[in-house]
Amino acid sequence: MPLLVLHFRNMNPGSAEDPKFASQKLKLSAPSVPINKLTLVGYAINTSHSGSTPEIPDHIVVEIDGLQSSNVNVASPPKTYNGEDYIQTHGIPLPLSADANGNTIQFGMHPLEFDLNKKLERVIQINIKKFDSGHNLVPMTTFKTGNTVQLDHLLLYFQYDFHGLF
Repeated sequence: MPLLVLHFRNMNPGSAEDPKFASQKLKLSAPSVPINKLTLVGYAINTSHSGSTPEIPDHIVVEIDGLQSSNVNVASPPKTYNGEDYIQTHGIPLPLSADANGNTIQFGMHPLEFDLNKKLERVIQINIKKFDSGHNLVPMTTFKTGNTVQLDHLLLYFQYDFHGLF
């Protein structure tokens, strides 16, 4: 089966936190890729921090152009007890390790599959988010200060079914 890898790299020059760096355009090596079924088989996340007790989110939420549809449905709890203040997202939640070295590597995720039945365009927008202490979905931090953890790299490994050019 063919392999599709999406690679997010932190482009923050290191001067201050800016939410724009948690969103990035990726460009495929092919003009477009016709995909029937896309299967997430693994991911790798690299974070870093400068403090002695890093505040590591338990997961991040990855929003990918072309997958924000009926392919990903997340049932989220309300922000407050018995509240009606639900966070709605169509992003893929990916657990993070509490590893002090900042590495999370996970493979063997079958059958996390997405039926696309379309061409994946060459330019793909990817947004990385996390939940803050107020239970709001916010852009992932891309600048480390104190105990704040920054995202350095995210690699998503997909296998896909290729059945001709449609």
